[in-house]
Amino acid sequence: MTPSAEPASEQTQAATSLVPARLLQDGEIIILAIKPSNWFVLIGSLPWLGSAAVVAIVAYVVSLFHAPAHQQVIWSLCAAAVLVGMMAASWQWLGRTYVLTNRRIIAVRGLLRVQWVAAELTDVEEVTPAAALPERLVGTGSIFCLTGPDRTAAVAWNTISRPGEVHEVILDAIDRAKRASQSPRGRSAAR
Repeated sequence: MTPSAEPASEQTQAATSLVPARLLQDGEIIILAIKPSNWFVLIGSLPWLGSAAVVAIVAYVVSLFHAPAHQQVIWSLCAAAVLVGMMAASWQWLGRTYVLTNRRIIAVRGLLRVQWVAAELTDVEEVTPAAALPERLVGTGSIFCLTGPDRTAAVAWNTISRPGEVHEVILDAIDRAKRASQSPRGRSAAR
């Protein structure tokens, strides 16, 4: 998955079409544009699923000792909570696109009110891959781009597929951007 002359994957081509036109600056070229993994929906729903499971277990235990008068209502509420959690996570997934250009790394969020966070590649001090337990279990991970002397996370790409390969593409793009900014031609173009 190198950003060289290889044709872009279907996933990248589809995500590129989702990049808002006003996001790109003059002369900026998209190297990579991806959506979070489909696992993002399940992982994002885990708090809702966990809460519904606890309520369902408590309802079952209570029904063992008492008449199950409201058991059907409790099961319905648990199912509704799971559905709401899955819908909220799906909505978040739809509104996320991660974009790497020859100049910046960007995280786009939102469907109705699109917002983005970006960092200049030349300002990125460190690119840190990480994976929470649910991400590790399904083979996904997150990438955090740290900037500034305090190394704050400027841009985060959460629950992406093939995080190792994506990490390498980002590092390569940062290296090329920093080398270009140090060359005499790159410095004159920046002025």
